[in-house]
Amino acid sequence: YNGVSTHFKPVTDERELKRVKEKYHLPDRFFFFLGNTDPKKNTKGTLKAFSDFIAQTGSDHKLVMLDYDRSELEKILDEIGDKALINRIVLTGYVINTDLPAIYCQCEVFLYPSLRESFGIPMLEAMACGVPVITSSTSSMPEVAADAALIINPFNPAEITTALKQLLEDKTIAASLIEKGK
Repeated sequence: YNGVSTHFKPVTDERELKRVKEKYHLPDRFFFFLGNTDPKKNTKGTLKAFSDFIAQTGSDHKLVMLDYDRSELEKILDEIGDKALINRIVLTGYVINTDLPAIYCQCEVFLYPSLRESFGIPMLEAMACGVPVITSSTSSMPEVAADAALIINPFNPAEITTALKQLLEDKTIAASLIEKGK
């Protein structure tokens, strides 16, 4: 069966958290999104939802994305009509797998609103690290996540925005998802 490597677990070593934070220039408050240029990853919908979240809440959160091309990102931001959002996005460049748990552990929410996935290992990695997850109602994701994630319609960015607000406003729901994810 699919599963996660044993190094995906809560990171409590403050030196390790600080090392990874400095290495990848992580902000204090952020959401984590593993997107790429494949349309199935729903990068455009995620960025639209994040833009709307910032506009509706005035939050200082940033969005951390791994190894994503800045020029491709700028094209999408132009399409969604929010070029200034580039200032709220941290592009880490390539991240080695053993550093991922410390990134998961420092984010407030892991976003995995793909349009389709054959399984969705990153959801399980985030859950194993003790992070609340937002994922899609399509393909394998509802079965894999079960009741341990907020399930949204990935074709509706407003649902992603609402789920982000819900997790930040209701710590009981976030804590419940973290516990179920374990």
